[in-house]
Amino acid sequence: MTRMIAIRLLLTLPILLGVSLVAFVLMRALPGDFAQASAGTSTISAAALDQIRANLGLDRPIWEQYLRWLGNALQGDLGRSFASKQPVVGELVPRFQVTAELTLIAGLMALAMGSATGLASARLRGATDWVVRGLNSLLLAVPNFVIATLIVLLFGLYFPEIGIFNYVPFAKDPLGNLSSLLLPALSLALTVSVTISENTRAAVLEVSSQDYVMVARAKGLRARTILGNYLVRNALTPVITVTGLQLAALLGGSILIETIFTIPGMGQYLFESVTNRDYPAIQGIVLVAATVVLLMNVAVDIAYARVDARVSYD
Repeated sequence: MTRMIAIRLLLTLPILLGVSLVAFVLMRALPGDFAQASAGTSTISAAALDQIRANLGLDRPIWEQYLRWLGNALQGDLGRSFASKQPVVGELVPRFQVTAELTLIAGLMALAMGSATGLASARLRGATDWVVRGLNSLLLAVPNFVIATLIVLLFGLYFPEIGIFNYVPFAKDPLGNLSSLLLPALSLALTVSVTISENTRAAVLEVSSQDYVMVARAKGLRARTILGNYLVRNALTPVITVTGLQLAALLGGSILIETIFTIPGMGQYLFESVTNRDYPAIQGIVLVAATVVLLMNVAVDIAYARVDARVSYD
């Protein structure tokens, strides 16, 4: 297991290198740059624009810019934001903490809703199965940003006493921080819970027809024992894989959700950075997000082996 983890972690390095290179090139392939974005609609001379680019190092060849950025990144320096002139690491860390908290809450909500509805659908069948699958189909067809917009309109019109855009930092008020993230987390969790629910249902139905479950029933074991020791445990393997991938996908979905609910997280930071063509901030965000996704995949492999005794990486 230790050898597998070490190999997987080493394999993340070339992947991160490729991700950073692609992001670096693609951002500079877009029309405009920070000099033009900062000028806005005001009239500014070409010489002034060239001077801004020279001050930021944007006049150098792209390969030279990338190698310089990569060398600094390997030392933990992601550069300074073009917009704020502050170190990207200093701006990114507190925003990443907000996004990580939002993603964690949304992931727990999605896991609870998805596993509960999937298990109920597989075990109770009949009308429950029809209702659960109907709701899953509806939620799957509606993007999470549409759900977020509907939640904002619903609570804004009928429950104005509940603050929607009042984000509270955790250090200031832990309970207020949790309550301010519940609605955004619900917007993220609903769509993700559908995939977990459908995979849980399919896994439980498949395991229910296995010989060892039928033997356990023939022995007269209690339904709770069969559910916990035979059905759920053996159905967890595919569910863990799907849940891990969906949790990683929540990072991408948080961009629009944080913008809608005005949450000062990494998603909103990325939106602002792309708008301003703030290259160092974008590179830092992409690198952190890619690292989280890759580490999540490694964690899924570890959990996979822990749950299923038949899986071995030795």
